[in-house]
Amino acid sequence: MKDKRFWSPYIAGIILGLTLLATFYVAGRGLGGSGAMALVTAVGSHALVPEFISKLKYFSQYITPESPLLNWNLFLLVGVFLGALAGAVFSGNFKVLLDKGKSMSVRTRLITSFVGGITIGFASRLARGCTSGVALTGGAQLALSGWIFVISMFAAGFIVAAFYRRLWS
Repeated sequence: MKDKRFWSPYIAGIILGLTLLATFYVAGRGLGGSGAMALVTAVGSHALVPEFISKLKYFSQYITPESPLLNWNLFLLVGVFLGALAGAVFSGNFKVLLDKGKSMSVRTRLITSFVGGITIGFASRLARGCTSGVALTGGAQLALSGWIFVISMFAAGFIVAAFYRRLWS
């Protein structure tokens, strides 16, 4: 399995570490992406029902007099998307497909993906950060919560993978 189109995980890990170090130096904080999703949700909901969203303590923190969409976290998320797209296109790995197991229907795949995405999005805000925010940034700062999160994430991944394995066979 030596495909030359993929980067070495060691080189990618070093670059990720240097990127994390650069964000501490330039932005004064680490990496994290779930805050951008909460920001977009708050701004979008506020456009639809401003009275209701203004009363919610969690979402009202994102509604500011200056443009809330000029948040660095939102630019980080857009940059990650564009960087991943550019990397896939330039390496020749870009293709649009719906990856699923032989015994899984398209409907089941879409439902499980949607439910999984909603679950991890909610859980990341409940944990006050996503894998990049809690694991990478917290781990880099030697925060106990970051290390507990990483161990728990891998343990949960192995357990859930055992339940879903039959769908992919």
